[in-house]
Amino acid sequence: MATVQIADIYNPLVFAQAAQEAQVELNAFIRSGVARTDSKIQAMASTGGETGELPFFVPLTNSEPNYSSDNPAAASTPENISSAKMKYRLASQNNSWAVMDLAEELSLDSPSQAITSRIGQYWATINERRAIESIRGLIADNIANDSGDMIFDISATVDTASTDANLVDRDAIIDAIQTMGDHGRNVQVMGVHSKVLSQLKKIDALNFTREKESDTGLMITRYAGMQVVEDDSLAGTTYGTTPVNTYFDTVFFAKGAMATAMGRVETPSELERDPSSGNGGGQTLLYSRRSDIIHPYGFEFTGSSLAGQSATWAELSAAANWNRVYTFRKNVPIAVLRSNG
Repeated sequence: MATVQIADIYNPLVFAQAAQEAQVELNAFIRSGVARTDSKIQAMASTGGETGELPFFVPLTNSEPNYSSDNPAAASTPENISSAKMKYRLASQNNSWAVMDLAEELSLDSPSQAITSRIGQYWATINERRAIESIRGLIADNIANDSGDMIFDISATVDTASTDANLVDRDAIIDAIQTMGDHGRNVQVMGVHSKVLSQLKKIDALNFTREKESDTGLMITRYAGMQVVEDDSLAGTTYGTTPVNTYFDTVFFAKGAMATAMGRVETPSELERDPSSGNGGGQTLLYSRRSDIIHPYGFEFTGSSLAGQSATWAELSAAANWNRVYTFRKNVPIAVLRSNG
């Protein structure tokens, strides 16, 4: 029986394009519109470099205006507009997969085809995880440095048993979104752990709907008009001792809350043959490389606590690596509900 190996189905340009298209289509945050390509960041990232700065103008103050008079000696005092910068950092990432020739020859289903068809999904999952860990980091920064003004917390206090009052409900969701003030009307997506989502379905099932996306054909869930992104990477955090409790953060986003871009990669993918592997049976290795930027608007990545060139998941979730640069809380397009389920 003839076998199809990676080398037979691998075309570098076609492979890289297919993997990127799958990554975009299958990444829930990109698909929902929470994350979108920022043309300015993309232009800067395309020229090289691991960090960059995106300048922006601070909104005008809503001060009371002057009232005109006929007194020529009464002069108005003009106001100004100030600017600030958001610092971002790209992640240079790679992974590789190996297939032994003998395994390929003896397998009823091709391992090579299984690998190449799943790499787009792999990067979609990885970059969705990077987005979530970044959100964890800015939540930690918000608690440490901005009085937790983005968070509505109904979780039980330390060493206090949680009750129904500490679980997600419709009122708590409304109060969490209200932390954005009148900008809460822009919220269109909620990111939620499956356990919290199950609890919400139990108590408010009538507010859930299911529909098919017109462009991808994928089924999506909506709650109270918001698109639901269910992801168990929003894992709970345990705390307390008697008893031990767990809290979950449900995150609400306005569309375009996060910027994405791709940096320059010299060789996005390549094959390597190792003919001596397997006692001479041979082995093929496929390498996939990416340079990604995923950055929440309103914050700068300070990089104050980095061990290497690119931030790990743990470093993305650290408060020390983030700082809010948007002056007004309502301009930050993210809100958080912290509950025990």
